[in-house]
Amino acid sequence: MRNFFMIWFLILILLLLFCPTSFALDAFDQAQIYLESGDIDRAIQILKPLTNSSNEDELSQVVEVLYTLFSEKGQNQDAIHVLQIFIEKFPRTQSAYLYRYWIAKTEEDNKKYQESLKLLQKIVAEYPTDIGDPFNIRQQAMEDIAHHQENYFGNYTEAINSYLTILSQYPDFEEKSRILLQVASCYEKMNQFDKAMEFYQKIRFQETDPYYLDLSELRIEYLQSDPTWTRKNSAILIKELGDAFAKKDLQAIESLAKKGDFWMGQMFSEFEIVRFSQIIPYFSTYLTQSTLQIHPAEKKENEYYILKITSWGDPDFPILYLYIEKGIYGWEWSKIVLSNPEIECQVNNFDDT
Repeated sequence: MRNFFMIWFLILILLLLFCPTSFALDAFDQAQIYLESGDIDRAIQILKPLTNSSNEDELSQVVEVLYTLFSEKGQNQDAIHVLQIFIEKFPRTQSAYLYRYWIAKTEEDNKKYQESLKLLQKIVAEYPTDIGDPFNIRQQAMEDIAHHQENYFGNYTEAINSYLTILSQYPDFEEKSRILLQVASCYEKMNQFDKAMEFYQKIRFQETDPYYLDLSELRIEYLQSDPTWTRKNSAILIKELGDAFAKKDLQAIESLAKKGDFWMGQMFSEFEIVRFSQIIPYFSTYLTQSTLQIHPAEKKENEYYILKITSWGDPDFPILYLYIEKGIYGWEWSKIVLSNPEIECQVNNFDDT
C-alpha cells in the first residue's frame, strides 16, 4: 500500500511541476526534495499553507497531494480533514464529490462502516445533475452501498435491491454480469439457492465474456453438488487435509477439494478458476516426488485458515498454501496458492515497508 501511495504521489508531483500554474511551484520543489530524502513531515509542513488558496484547480492539486501523504503515514483523520477544506470552499463541484467518495472509502478503511455508508448514501442522494459525473462517482457509490449492506451489515435483501437498482438506473452498465453475480451471492447467503441459480442462468444466457460464463457455470455446479467435501469444524478439515497430503493420497486429496469454482494461482498473480479435476495431472506429477513438510495452520483475519506445505516437488513452486474457508455448506478447502523462495522474499520485503 505504501508503494502505491508513493507512486501516486510522484505522478501528482510530476503533473504539478509541468502544469503551467502560477502558485508556489517553489514550495512543491522543496517538498519533492524532502520526499526524496524520506522526510514526509517536512514536505507536509511546506505544503499545508497552500491549502489557503482560493483557486479551485490549485487547491485541488494541493489537497490531493496532502491526502496521499497523510494516508501514507496512516493519519487518516488528517487525510479526511484536508479533503474537507476543498469541499467547504467548492461544495458543488466534481472534485468535491470525488473527495466525499474518498472520505467514505477512508472511513471504510477505518472500519467505521456506518459512517462510510451514510456518506455514500448522501453522495447518491445529493449528486447534482447539472455538473456531470466523469468519475462515475454516483454509480460507484451505489455499488459500495450494496457492498456495505451485503458484507458489513448482512442486509442481503437491501443489498439485492441496491444491486438491481444500479442495473435499472444504468441500463448500459458494462459489467452487468458482475452485479448479477453479487445478487446471486446474496441469495446464496440467504440459503435461497433456487433464486441464486436463476441469476447464474441469466449470466449464462446473456454473457459472452468467458470469465463470467465459466464462473456462473462453476457456481451452478457447486450448488448442484452433494457437498461431501465440507466439514462442520475447521480443525477436522485441516487435519484430514494434512493427513491426506502426508500420506500422498491423491484420491483423499481430491475428495476434500471444493467442487465447482476451485481456485489455483501463483502468489502476486491473477487467480485462474479451475475444477480440481483439471489439476489432477499436476498433482499426479509432483505429489510422489515431494518430501513434504506440513506446517501448522494459521488463522487469518478471523475469517479463514492457511495450511502451508513446503518441499513440494514442483521445482518452480516448491511451496503450497491451502486455503480453508467457510462456505454456505460448511468449512471447505477452496483454493491453492503456489509460491517459491523468491516470492517469499518479496512478501517479506513488502511486509517490512
